[in-house]
Amino acid sequence: MLIHSTYSPKCIRYVLHIVCWLVAFSAWAQTAPLSGIVRDGRTSETLPGVNITIKGTSRGTVTNQDGQFSLAVRKGDVLVVSLISMSTQEIVVDNQTSLDIRLAESAKSLDEVVVVGYGQQSRKTLTGAVSTIDQTAFKSVPRTNVGTALQGTAPGLRVQQTTGQPGATPTIVFRGGTDFNGSGSPLVVMDGVIVPSLFGINMEDVESIDLLKDAASAAIYGARASNGVILVTTKKGKKGRTSVTYSYKRANNYIRRNPLDYMSAEDYILWNRRGLASRYAAAQADNNTAEMNNARNQLTGAWGWGVNSGWTAPDGKYSTQLVSNNNRNLLSDPQYHLLIDKNPFNANQTDSLLYRSISQRRLEDLILQQGTLNEHYLNVSGGNDQGNFSLGVGSISDVGTLIGSSLSRMNMNFNGGLNVGKNLVVNLNMSGYSAKTTPSYLSADGGGGVGGGIVQRFTGIAPTVRLTHDLTGAELPGVDGSTLGNPNYFRDKFFNQTLEQRYSGGLNLEYTILPGLKALASASGFYRYTTNEGFTKAYINGTGGALINTRNASFTNQRASQYTYNAFLQYNKDFGKHTVSALAGGEFFESRVYDYGATANLAATDFIPWLSASTAAVGVPTSSFSSWQRLASVIGRVNYTFANTYLLNVNLRYDGTSKLITNQYGFFPGVSLGWNMHYADFFANSFLRRYVSTLKPRISFGENGSINPLNSAGQPLIGDYATIPQYGSVGTYNGQPGFAAGSITNTNLKWERANTLNFGLDVGLLNNRVTVIADYFIRNVYDKITSLTIPGWTGYNSYVTNLGQLQNRGVELEVRANVLKPSSANGVSWTVSANLFHVKNFAKKLPNNGLDRNRQGAVQIFDPAQNKLVWVGGLQEGKRVGLDEIYAPIYDGIYTSQAQLDERANLLNTYLPYTNKRIKLLGDARWRDTDKNDTLDYRDNVYVGRTTPTIQGGFSSNLSWKGFNLYAQFDYSLGFIIANQSYLRGMSQVQGSQNGPVDVTKTWSPENPTGTLPRYYWANYGRNYFTDAGGSTTAPANFWQKGDYLAMREVTLSYDMPASLLERVARNRVKSLRVFLTGSNLVYFTGYNGTFPEVGGNDVGRFPLPRTATLGATISL
Repeated sequence: MLIHSTYSPKCIRYVLHIVCWLVAFSAWAQTAPLSGIVRDGRTSETLPGVNITIKGTSRGTVTNQDGQFSLAVRKGDVLVVSLISMSTQEIVVDNQTSLDIRLAESAKSLDEVVVVGYGQQSRKTLTGAVSTIDQTAFKSVPRTNVGTALQGTAPGLRVQQTTGQPGATPTIVFRGGTDFNGSGSPLVVMDGVIVPSLFGINMEDVESIDLLKDAASAAIYGARASNGVILVTTKKGKKGRTSVTYSYKRANNYIRRNPLDYMSAEDYILWNRRGLASRYAAAQADNNTAEMNNARNQLTGAWGWGVNSGWTAPDGKYSTQLVSNNNRNLLSDPQYHLLIDKNPFNANQTDSLLYRSISQRRLEDLILQQGTLNEHYLNVSGGNDQGNFSLGVGSISDVGTLIGSSLSRMNMNFNGGLNVGKNLVVNLNMSGYSAKTTPSYLSADGGGGVGGGIVQRFTGIAPTVRLTHDLTGAELPGVDGSTLGNPNYFRDKFFNQTLEQRYSGGLNLEYTILPGLKALASASGFYRYTTNEGFTKAYINGTGGALINTRNASFTNQRASQYTYNAFLQYNKDFGKHTVSALAGGEFFESRVYDYGATANLAATDFIPWLSASTAAVGVPTSSFSSWQRLASVIGRVNYTFANTYLLNVNLRYDGTSKLITNQYGFFPGVSLGWNMHYADFFANSFLRRYVSTLKPRISFGENGSINPLNSAGQPLIGDYATIPQYGSVGTYNGQPGFAAGSITNTNLKWERANTLNFGLDVGLLNNRVTVIADYFIRNVYDKITSLTIPGWTGYNSYVTNLGQLQNRGVELEVRANVLKPSSANGVSWTVSANLFHVKNFAKKLPNNGLDRNRQGAVQIFDPAQNKLVWVGGLQEGKRVGLDEIYAPIYDGIYTSQAQLDERANLLNTYLPYTNKRIKLLGDARWRDTDKNDTLDYRDNVYVGRTTPTIQGGFSSNLSWKGFNLYAQFDYSLGFIIANQSYLRGMSQVQGSQNGPVDVTKTWSPENPTGTLPRYYWANYGRNYFTDAGGSTTAPANFWQKGDYLAMREVTLSYDMPASLLERVARNRVKSLRVFLTGSNLVYFTGYNGTFPEVGGNDVGRFPLPRTATLGATISL
């Protein structure tokens, strides 16, 4: 059993005691003056305005006009010498009294060191498409998932936060994905260890994040890199005295409310009674006697506007009731209100109704809450000539804004390096976490959980519901035992939690054989243990309902492990103007998964939620499964540079997988070229040199593979044993046990391959104060692994094979600028950055099915421009992928006169669920007959838009002055549409008891003949809002909304205490102290009227992202 806890005050005291102990016993030295001069390493000219700071502190100085400086330092201090456009140097203070420092020319963002596969490389010599995440995004926001730091920070990357569940991993897709539906999860590598996702990584431990986007860069990861690679590098110790850093963040998660205004209880009653009258009138016009009687009966039924005396008792679900001698005393009860309305079916009769009212805000407050987050982090690091180390431990506790949702996690990360003798370096990294995730008591998102998503349905409950307490004050279960129940009653009835532990680590050896020649070897492992526990206590199924005491219990457990072993020879050598770097070796990878699950019910008590307390098994008492796979690889890389001008990079990988039989092996090469034109003689003498500091065109081509594609449900199409028969069912026949095969063997299945042609250009302007990185790419995905539907007479449902070709074409742009350079250490500094990304996906080849363009899922509509029917959407060879295209009917207003009704008396509307519902009434919706054939059907649909953004990006601003820093980050998505299903379901009253938005009061009725929206029918009998019998809503073209948004993702104001103040207060024992205030997910600038616009398509109600305000501090000793 896993035990989880968060820091208590007692724990905090222990941490402070440890910190004080470390401070008390730290070495202490007196400061001494140090002077020096800083020069240009190429011209030897002195450099004024160079920033020189003591690392980890705010103490420093700036060189004068002659490049000279003077500073008080201690032995062991690390001087950081930096100047825009020059390479930053770090110098360890020993016994020097003066320094002569030479800075080399740099392009800053164009000369930073980036992490690539199995190594590092200077961006100056980089020839592939690699992005590095700005470290400013790591500093202040408490992140329960590292993936949220990627949003809007790099071109070519689509990051969607679809839920506010604490710890949830956002959807991450590189360059349009490698599947027809635009999906594809990148490979995640942390400190050389492949991990399943970014979940569980502590943001405080992260030193850098690099993204390998093109195939040439990612080719070194071969068969697993077709969707790109995310490289996470954690903090390591640096040379200098031991540093102790403690950080604390306290955040409040504020509710993001649904902006949709619902009807008051009075309007709810009035308009649903009118809706019943409309339903009755439509049934009468249709000569449907049964439906006429149903409409009458509903008025006296059990709904929120009904008057059935059986529901007027204190334990009734709804409060609405006719005034009678039995309840006349409620007229004086302040909880009840009186409504007088004419009877919908008898104009000469007036009804007097009593009802209780519950507001939309109060309903939301029953499921939403202000959440809190607390994060503690402690890091101890240091190093010397013999080695270095960094140890980080952290704890985070996050309570979500939806009741019951939470995350608690503890992390540990260690990196250490040791120089053993002159030739051997040993590096060890270890990481682990223990987490507990608890969702809401019912599913937060639409369509899941018991009875659907709580967010989707709960705020639309009838405002006349007797939801929480009866007249005596006793707690009520509410409407039912699902998402319309009383959360205060049900929140502890449904228990569900996920416990997970993960450990990873690697041992790396580096042995210098000869100068420039090294032998590298590493062994790494990963282990994950995940348990999900569920239990349902006995509960009353709605007010006045039956006791449900089945007490369902479930338990699932998964153990996953993987091991990687590799060995390489690395060669680095300069031959005059020639620089060669080479890597060659092999790798072996193995993973194993063990699954176990069991379900049972009929426990005798709520107090023992274990399977052992249950008395009956559900279905198969237990299920278990284990699998494994292996991957053997040969890896090679060569980098060649001539005079720092001409660049060549070659990556090679040859993989063999146990998942395939006859096509086990795949070769994945990558080649890229670059030209630093600014080093060429003709460029140096050009007038462009005055403005252009860096100019590097580059081109790359490479191929990656995949053997792990997912189906539409997000499940792997290919298991570990995909190419051999697997049993699908077990049983007995004539008393003998046996099993039946559940899949067809495909021994000819082969790798899914993706190659990318990438054209890039790196530009630095005005001494590299402005840098531009642009890329255009074409990616072709061949031999798509596809599940084909086959005839049932074969005994199987589908067959997995290689068919199809997808192409992505897109452009990326990233711009960074140093708008203001500081003239002194405390001067004004302002940097800005922006990025943009656009991609289109095309279906190049599809399985031959005998149809035009081998189309799949396409629909036919009438095109007035061509005056003929055309196939659109879905997949069609040679056309842009249309799976995200929306085609819908056009709403043309309402029928306002009998003449309009007569004009369309013969119009057949095939959208209606019943063929005899063809008679229209005043106030009914008019739909455009695009092809003018007196029939409304799918051919009359028109193109509305796409549910996937066509342009995405972000921009940031970082302004500093005298220790103050203001950082702001924004991201945006353009060119996609959303249908607010909460709005449409309310307008169409699909469930008969659901409240609707205030726009219902704008609908046409005999009492409201000036209404502009279609007549309001109880349960959408007239189908004015295109709702099928199942309750799901298809939005008309006019009701789709633009989802375009600009998100203010983060704003941070921070202050670094000045050295003079720290010296007076802490007597030089504190290196630095930073305090900050951060707001995240603050606001969306959008025209969409839903809760938040990050998910295109049908918004059926989701756990909203909270607005978060964080106050924190970081202290280094």
